[in-house]
Amino acid sequence: MVQVRSSEHSFVSEFEALQSRDQGSTPQWLQSLRHDAFREFESLGFPTTRDEDWKYTNVAPLARQRFTLAQSGGYTDSSISSLGTPRLRFVGGKSVPDVGSNEDPPGTAQVMSLARALGASPHATKAHLAANPSHVANGFISLNRAFLEDGGYVRVPAGVDSSGPILLSYLNVDAPTPSMAHPHNLILVEKGATATVIEHYSGGSGVYLTNAVTNIVMEEGAKLSWYKIQQEGPEAYHVGTTNVRLGKDSAFTSFTLDLGARIGRNDLSVTLEGEGAECTMNGLYVASGNSHIDNHTSVDHTGSFTPSRQLYKGVLTDNARAVFNGKIIARRGTHQVDAHQTNNNLLLSDHAMVDTKPQLEIFADDLKCSHGATVGQLDEEAVFYLASRGVGPAEASRILTFGFAEAVLALVPDTRIRSYMSSLVHEKLSLSSKSGASEAGA
Repeated sequence: MVQVRSSEHSFVSEFEALQSRDQGSTPQWLQSLRHDAFREFESLGFPTTRDEDWKYTNVAPLARQRFTLAQSGGYTDSSISSLGTPRLRFVGGKSVPDVGSNEDPPGTAQVMSLARALGASPHATKAHLAANPSHVANGFISLNRAFLEDGGYVRVPAGVDSSGPILLSYLNVDAPTPSMAHPHNLILVEKGATATVIEHYSGGSGVYLTNAVTNIVMEEGAKLSWYKIQQEGPEAYHVGTTNVRLGKDSAFTSFTLDLGARIGRNDLSVTLEGEGAECTMNGLYVASGNSHIDNHTSVDHTGSFTPSRQLYKGVLTDNARAVFNGKIIARRGTHQVDAHQTNNNLLLSDHAMVDTKPQLEIFADDLKCSHGATVGQLDEEAVFYLASRGVGPAEASRILTFGFAEAVLALVPDTRIRSYMSSLVHEKLSLSSKSGASEAGA
């Protein structure tokens, strides 16, 4: 496949318009960072199926689109009200002005738009943005940095226990032509601090691209529970890159829920740098229609005495396809690394497909590592058992499918977040089962 170059699309004109518009109002270092990132994008292009990490995810349909930068607008999404009021709201990748404009009281988490943080904390934001902690170079990351303009900024000061989840909501509204947004989020959890952050992505029925990057830095003894809910529109493209760096004795817990998008891709890379750091990464993806969901995880144990756990589950029906690629790295010189990874998939259609590829890269001896993956259909004996108790085949399938999904949702410790996610999954599976029944009847 020929690599797609940015010159074949509207990215050049959009980039030049952004730089010209912000001339004089944007710091020179940010203009230079964007410029260098766009040159990198022109060199890299979009990844293709020749790239091992993108072997099963073909983004050529996305690359052929002509996107323009999304316009901000009114915020009308009420689907997340059960999670509370968002601390930050974004439409088309830009923050809604009247949200998060008040000063956070001393001794609490600082939450503001990245655009505002660039003015309020220029030195801190510059250091983290210029560092670009991602160790995986691809065109999407470069494109995000080239169009770096806004996103979420969360800083939890040392010793602060943030009360309640910090909800960041990202909405894309229908536009007459394909649009794109490139939110860039920065989450800093300082020494001994504790926080919960939710990133929620949703959108309309049109064609659009959400290309999000989140950088998370955790200092010694910090604790963070991070959730990502991807509920984009059926014709949308979602590419998310999240990089996490863990300091000594810090603890990172994540849950990724994928329910939408024509093509959805999550790259979650965690580096356990400090001794005693630990991470738990769970996820659930439910794909129907022609949806394609790809989860790539990387857990890099560079510090000793670092446990990690991963459990991802997938439910697929219709013509949906999913990819799971999980990598565990144990670096030379580390001791007492304890890493385990599991991926389980349930296929509800003869046409659904999963590619799963767990990986271990071991360069140390004093460790315990394991991985496993399963792909299967509903247990016929279990369906028969329920049928013998008077439960119809459709209802039996629904019960068993919900049970499969709920097993990983039960790992969400926050009852309100777990209840919200469970309701979304039940709704998605119910709609999928009705769609499948309609096609079968046809």
